[in-house]
Amino acid sequence: MAEKGRQLTGARARFSINGVKVGYATNVSFSEEVEFQPVEVLDNIEVEEHVPIAYRVTLTASEMRIVGKTIKSDGYFPQSGSSTEEHLQNVLIMKDLTCTIEDSKIGASGKPTTIMVMEQVKIQSQNVTVNARGVVGSDVSFVGVRIRDESEV
Repeated sequence: MAEKGRQLTGARARFSINGVKVGYATNVSFSEEVEFQPVEVLDNIEVEEHVPIAYRVTLTASEMRIVGKTIKSDGYFPQSGSSTEEHLQNVLIMKDLTCTIEDSKIGASGKPTTIMVMEQVKIQSQNVTVNARGVVGSDVSFVGVRIRDESEV
């Protein structure tokens, strides 16, 4: 039976990049995928087995756009630079990020509980939407090397 008060809600969730809380995050979703390749052999109509060939992790986050604060100004995404060469160098020297989701409710340890940590993260894309009668928002896509959940941290 489920224990009352242990359900994670958006109001309790805290999203951080490199330990810095993302102020106006409105939505975060993450995905883990193991890709399997079928082993198909002669003289057998069935797949012999499925072998793992790749592990991928992605994360998307939505936030309200704050004037003067961008993923470029925070150093999370490469600056365009003043030339093609400078732009390329900025992309090539991008540093890895760490993304974290925590339950802000203080647990038995006296600290918030870490729900998910995504390691060796890079921002892949951002989309900004400006509409006439709404709050401007930004959707950011991330790729990473591994996700660990609360059972692993």
